[in-house]
Amino acid sequence: MLNQNLSDAIKIIRERLDDNQIKWALVGSANMKLQGMEVEPRDLDIVVQYKDLQKASSIFSDYSASAVKELESLTDKPAWEVKARINGAEVQFIAGDEKDVYVSKLLANKITYVKLDGVEIPCFTLEAESQAYAETNRGHKARLIQEFLGAHLGNQV
Repeated sequence: MLNQNLSDAIKIIRERLDDNQIKWALVGSANMKLQGMEVEPRDLDIVVQYKDLQKASSIFSDYSASAVKELESLTDKPAWEVKARINGAEVQFIAGDEKDVYVSKLLANKITYVKLDGVEIPCFTLEAESQAYAETNRGHKARLIQEFLGAHLGNQV
């Protein structure tokens, strides 16, 4: 399970983004951990649409949310971020246009809902997470997920 700071931060994020009708999903190592992988997340990565990124900065202003900044992209498409420190957890809200590797998967609903202390959290499916890593030239992370899925599916007979 996630450490308490990350868990509490995710619940705060969920409440505020849902209250503001912002479509979002948890990605990265915290997503992988929530879905059973043995990784130790140090932060939270949240995908939103670009049109909602400024709103996220405002919503989390009481958590020292940064202004929207262009992100050094892992692809040829531009991406942007807002950083905040929520309940002691480092949080990065990332966004791009609708063709962005992550945003396109968000818009295509490549999402599963994982319960965290009784609260449903929208997370990329592990398949979508693996695809995003492969598309952003992080094949080693994509392989880790594929190996996990292979082992997990192999044990369900």
